[in-house]
Amino acid sequence: MSIKSRQLLWFFAFFLVFELNIYLSNDMIMPAMLGIVDEFQAEKKFVPLSLSLYLLGGSSLQIFLGPLADTIGKRKLVLSGNALFLLATLAVPFATSIEQFLVARFIQGMGCCFIFVGYAMIHELFDDMAAVKLSSILSSTTILAPLAGPILGSAIISRLDWRYVFFLSGLLALLSLLGLFKTMPRTAPTQPRLDGRAIVRSYVAIFSNGRFMFGMFTAGLATVPLTAWIGFSPIFVLQEMGASYATYIALQCVILSGFVFSSIAIQRLRQDFPLGHLLRLGGLIAAAGMLGAGVGRHHVDVFAACMFVYSIGFGLFNGALIRSAITASKESMTLTTAAMSLLYCIYLSAWLQLYNVLCQRFGYALETYALLNIPVIVVIAGCLLLFARGMAGRRESEVRLARH
Repeated sequence: MSIKSRQLLWFFAFFLVFELNIYLSNDMIMPAMLGIVDEFQAEKKFVPLSLSLYLLGGSSLQIFLGPLADTIGKRKLVLSGNALFLLATLAVPFATSIEQFLVARFIQGMGCCFIFVGYAMIHELFDDMAAVKLSSILSSTTILAPLAGPILGSAIISRLDWRYVFFLSGLLALLSLLGLFKTMPRTAPTQPRLDGRAIVRSYVAIFSNGRFMFGMFTAGLATVPLTAWIGFSPIFVLQEMGASYATYIALQCVILSGFVFSSIAIQRLRQDFPLGHLLRLGGLIAAAGMLGAGVGRHHVDVFAACMFVYSIGFGLFNGALIRSAITASKESMTLTTAAMSLLYCIYLSAWLQLYNVLCQRFGYALETYALLNIPVIVVIAGCLLLFARGMAGRRESEVRLARH
């Protein structure tokens, strides 16, 4: 292995730590959220709202960071984002009210804004299947964190104050900052200076690209059921069901581990495996699982098993969907991934808040959540099939053009 290849692997490893920690920081604190709102004498609606604000923080800077990445270089931005996340993480434990806690969490969520820069580098440095495989590993952190997070968080709060969750996250942020500082490649800026008009034209082209927008809408919607489960499950399981932390952790592991299995399966695919097949197969598996969860909502074990199936399907199509969406744009990869990250977080936050409003209206219960997911999965499956059909049509057009 060459020195350059080894350095890229170390860069990927430390970037993985950075991204994992951003999600882990949120998921470790979820078991403690009921205690936190009680400590601050707040309502339980602030449990999912904390997650929504964290995600909104993660959508607040991308539009500005995209042009900066092309002007000052990606390395400086990623290091700055890691440093911001570190400082915000260490500030959260000193909150004395729910308002201060939420503001600190919003700023902490801004660290998510810088992740797309690393994604842009990966999509620039690797071919289609390699990028899908690496993206699948990175995407698995969004599911691995909810698996490990509640276990670590529950272990910490069973012996220590909830604030130690953020002290641990701060240590991981320091590790990734030092590692990225040493291993992240130095890339030359692609633009000598900011050209406001050119940037606006590029963003207009990206946001007017129907295929990109449709793909990101589908990706954002497809992530909502699992993200909503992460945000609402402390209320469903710990409060409404009156279950133990052990039951809560077990449900998280069963439901979310399917994504890990699908990520492993994707790593074994041959390089020329059609991405459209992943979209169709994953969509059908996800639909079967989610519909089964709706039918079996009165039996927790059946519900969990069916949600496990959904997470398998989601893991199969998610990386291929994102890859196909961002490559539909011919604009700068940095600006395209910035737009992707922005839309992703906005869609997630909006849908989570809608779930929150509906749960306030119909009750914070597992049955409410399962029924809300049924129309959502119907739309997701339909969108995936339409998107995959568009991939086939575009490929046929490219072949005809090549022949002429």
